[in-house]
Amino acid sequence: MGSNSRLARGKAIAIILVILLLVSLTALTAKERVRLTFLEQAVVTLLSPVQKLATRTAERVGGLADSIRYYRQLEAENRSLKAELSRLEILSSQMKELRQENFRLRELLEFKTKTTYELMPTEVIARNPTQWFEILTVDKGYRQGVKQGMPVVTSQGLVGSIYTVAPNSSQVMLLTDPRRGVSALVQRSRDPGVVGTVEGFGGRQGYLIMRNLPQEANIQLGDTIISSGLGPLFPKGLVLGFVLEVGDDEYGLLRYALLQPAVNFSRLEELFIVMERYVEEEEDGRPAREEEGGG
Repeated sequence: MGSNSRLARGKAIAIILVILLLVSLTALTAKERVRLTFLEQAVVTLLSPVQKLATRTAERVGGLADSIRYYRQLEAENRSLKAELSRLEILSSQMKELRQENFRLRELLEFKTKTTYELMPTEVIARNPTQWFEILTVDKGYRQGVKQGMPVVTSQGLVGSIYTVAPNSSQVMLLTDPRRGVSALVQRSRDPGVVGTVEGFGGRQGYLIMRNLPQEANIQLGDTIISSGLGPLFPKGLVLGFVLEVGDDEYGLLRYALLQPAVNFSRLEELFIVMERYVEEEEDGRPAREEEGGG
């Protein structure tokens, strides 16, 4: 078997050498003659399919190489475009945040210039997820003159009041905390005899409820509810919320109103502390209790 294999290889090599010799002779003599010999024609005819196949193979290999180079270029360009898109998305997000912050600051500045209160700007620095609608922390404390009980507001309305004070920070009890109550009235009617108490509505987190309204109260859907100024904490006229629903209490003697807060308590960032009103601490140093209707 081994000798047969060597013999076959030798024959193949010999045939190839003969073909190459004939092709060379054909090339050398073709310029001097108009017609090819019969043998030369046979060789050309025999080799023509092989040459076509070789040409097509070379073209395909060249095309494949070009395709590979083009694919790599596209891949590199795709990576570059993705990086640029990511950069532009980050830039767009930063610009959007700056526009929103600029809008908030302009709104707060306009509010500060129009109000008669002495206001100290402050920023929210912490919120407890379990007390999201009850307590937040701001970056001003007693070293900046903050005292317990001072009202905290935004340009939209009342946020709450200072609950505890540290050297450079304070906790704010929000208006939506069910533990607090604010004496309030209907801005439209401003009836001094129709004063209720606004407090956090435990049955619907983030909303307010106005209780203890007399049956004859002139209150309607969409009415704006403001602080009455009757208590020691909050000055009169701070917006608390807007009436969503009016109904009778469980005994049918008094009425209530469900309120949409004027302030978006989920997105508080920049606030103002009203520096003119505050409540003294009790003798044991604990915050004075804020009763319903206490302002």
